[in-house]
Amino acid sequence: MDRRFISAVAVLMGSIIGVGIFGIPFAFAKAGFLTGFLFLIGLGTITLLLNLAYGEIILRTDRSHGIVGYAGIYLGEFWKKVAFFTFVLSSYSALLAYIIVGGEFLSNIFSFQFYFSSGSLSFVFFLAGALAVAGGLKMISMIDMGMFFLYIAGAFLVLIWGLPQIQFGNLTTFHKEFWFLPYGVLLFALSGSSIVLQREVLDGQEFRLKKAIAWGTIIPAIIYAVFAFAVVGISGDATSPESFSGLLPFLGPQVIWFGSIFGLLAIFTSFLTLGDVLLESFRYDFKLKKIRAWLLVVMPPWLMFMLGANNFINVINLAGAVAIGLQLIVFIFIYGKVKRMGHRIPEYSLDLPKYFWYGLIALSVFGIVYTLGR
Repeated sequence: MDRRFISAVAVLMGSIIGVGIFGIPFAFAKAGFLTGFLFLIGLGTITLLLNLAYGEIILRTDRSHGIVGYAGIYLGEFWKKVAFFTFVLSSYSALLAYIIVGGEFLSNIFSFQFYFSSGSLSFVFFLAGALAVAGGLKMISMIDMGMFFLYIAGAFLVLIWGLPQIQFGNLTTFHKEFWFLPYGVLLFALSGSSIVLQREVLDGQEFRLKKAIAWGTIIPAIIYAVFAFAVVGISGDATSPESFSGLLPFLGPQVIWFGSIFGLLAIFTSFLTLGDVLLESFRYDFKLKKIRAWLLVVMPPWLMFMLGANNFINVINLAGAVAIGLQLIVFIFIYGKVKRMGHRIPEYSLDLPKYFWYGLIALSVFGIVYTLGR
């Protein structure tokens, strides 16, 4: 494998592996590790097929766009607005999740010397991130593709450090009332949006896109499984929502401190990158001045936090099941149209039966209704 192919794989991995990884062990612990693992296999397979379908959409279109742009081209102005709504909703949910878990990580880092509530430290994280987004730190966006190494380092640090502490009895529990919790959390954690960038990296070698998408989707799923196995195996029912603080009685303060440092650096960079993407969208799609666009980026997630949306697991579960669930429905409609209206012959084409797509729409609707009804 040459450098371009590896870069293409890394681009997708970097957009998939994010703050969602820290919520997976808690969801697995609440539902039961085997239940969570089966959800990971199922949703990982679905995500792989969806990412390959997204790659086909890109290859069938003469110019690269985001999901909002493809909705406008193939479905019309109404669906473009729906797609933009789902994009903004999922972006706000992710920014809110960063604020919540950022405070948790800062609390883990400082708690050995000083006591600050995670809520007050979330404000510190938010303020630093909001000011950095206002400054337009393009450099941060450029290095974000490589930041997933921090997540990987944190995951394998826990595994290596805690291997002697893993109790297999922690992996055999089942809790009926939380059986569906991994669904939304994993949808959130498995979502990624850099397949367009993969095509740009492989410009002139588009025939390699299918393989790059496959590796870029499968490797994060494997990392999630390893991280969940390590954390749940060590802390069991004591697993904390952000993974690390629940490990304190088992691994001691050092691993918690290092893991939280890794996590904080990674999510702060992700906050800036996502904030910058949303800022540019408001500026160029809606012709807003920078200060108004910036306020629309940073204030809604902070107001949601202040109004009580401060449960990390609930936020990413709702974001995955509802926001990304709606986005999946729009995506399926786009894919159906692009098969008939594409501008060019793609380097590969999926041949999935219609009942797969109907089933996926049904699953998305069920996930939205079930999660909102809980």
